[in-house]
Amino acid sequence: MRALYRKKYLKKLSMVFSIAVLTTTTSVYAADAGASSASPVAPRYLAAAAPTSEQGANSQKLPTQILKTGVNVNTTTVSSNSKQLATSLKLTPLLERIQTLKGKIDPINFEPTNENIATSQQLTAATVQAMQVIDQTNLAIDFVQAEIAAEQNLYNEILSTFTGQRDKAVLKTNALSFISNGALWAVGEALDIPTNTHPNYSVSSGTLGILAGIIPTIASMYALKQLDGKKETSERAPNMLSKLFNYPTNVDIEYPKPVWDFLNSAPVDDKEQRSRKDQLIDRWVSDNNIPNFTDRQSKKQLDVITGSIPQKNGLSIATLNARQAMLQQLGAEVTKMKRMLYELSMIVSGEKQL
Repeated sequence: MRALYRKKYLKKLSMVFSIAVLTTTTSVYAADAGASSASPVAPRYLAAAAPTSEQGANSQKLPTQILKTGVNVNTTTVSSNSKQLATSLKLTPLLERIQTLKGKIDPINFEPTNENIATSQQLTAATVQAMQVIDQTNLAIDFVQAEIAAEQNLYNEILSTFTGQRDKAVLKTNALSFISNGALWAVGEALDIPTNTHPNYSVSSGTLGILAGIIPTIASMYALKQLDGKKETSERAPNMLSKLFNYPTNVDIEYPKPVWDFLNSAPVDDKEQRSRKDQLIDRWVSDNNIPNFTDRQSKKQLDVITGSIPQKNGLSIATLNARQAMLQQLGAEVTKMKRMLYELSMIVSGEKQL
């Protein structure tokens, strides 16, 4: 009786342990699937251990916007960052000229004198010239965004393939775990049924009970490893992140001068006068949602993230998620230039003063 009690206790303990591990694996997998559909940012456990890391790397769990423009459309004054952009675009003299010419003309009591006509013509020419600069800068921003969007579409396609393969592999492993667990317990319990010649097969039943716990446990541990997904040698296809880290570029990933000057300038209100590019990189290093980028000086990390130099096992779900997150944030910061350009256009229309 004591041996039978020990056997049943061992079987129950094995079953509980197996179910606990299976439940944990299923829960982690379900949470990962939900996170993948909601956001391109990689979960923490998907990232390979980084070879090096800066102080404060991955320390920011809840990221915020990186930079603010300070633009307020409800005021008649222009933000300091918009003034800075106007200076960078060599637009300030034109805007000042437009304001001066507008002050010489009374739009309500306009008299068609030679002087007023000449002033009006000069105002029209200056306005056209200013809007040309603003429109060209807008096109430069769209030029950058078009390449970022193309790269994101490509990474999304590869990521979808890797994620699909990972999901199928984990599902097969979990199915094997559940099926083996159920089959072994069924056979083990069947051996416990007494017959006329053999009251029960205690040893065989107990052995199967142990296997019913061990095999699913091993399968579940393997499923956790599979969550990293497929890993391949990273490609040699430089992306829009390359120039930010001083990697070689080509004609497709070059930045127009207005955008590059903007990224390399510091916001007016930044006390440390760090460039927007440096602040962007600082944020990526500290962002807990980009766990496999922890050191801006790490050649191994940058080779993979920029797609510049192939690295064995460098292309993975974690890498693709990191690229996606960084490209999205880069595109968002570049697009903020449009807020400042709109404010400058309000000067041209007379709604604001420089």
